[in-house]
Amino acid sequence: MFNNVVFTTQGDWDSTTLTNNDAEVQANRLYVQFQQQIDKKGNRGEGEFTAIVRTQDNPDDDTGVFPGTLTINVPNHAIVIRNTDPHFAFEQTRIEYQEIDVTESVSEFHLEVDSVDNIVQGYITLWQGPIATNEPYETFTIL
Repeated sequence: MFNNVVFTTQGDWDSTTLTNNDAEVQANRLYVQFQQQIDKKGNRGEGEFTAIVRTQDNPDDDTGVFPGTLTINVPNHAIVIRNTDPHFAFEQTRIEYQEIDVTESVSEFHLEVDSVDNIVQGYITLWQGPIATNEPYETFTIL
């Protein structure tokens, strides 16, 4: 069975929910880290991807989010990450940002929500193409 994880917040703990297959998950932590090499010409290289949840029932154990879909709904940002490969092959990962497939452009995505340590942070860095400033990447703070 694939996971269908949805993280939603309006920016405070009271409005924050995490569900999996429409059932609420009482979690201490959601951690997602996606990185892939993209050179200044836009050529993709190797990458790494971690996506885990630590539940309140098992705070010392990491539960993998994938294979499946992770939807992140935060104020002014919508991200959907899919990897339905049973072996979680990195190359099968697809990322949508604001309903646009940005898989080829994402150099980094980071989301960490930890209620125990009061950590809330998230950003996405996209390759924008060769530009005159020699800085082809742009980072958007999502949390």
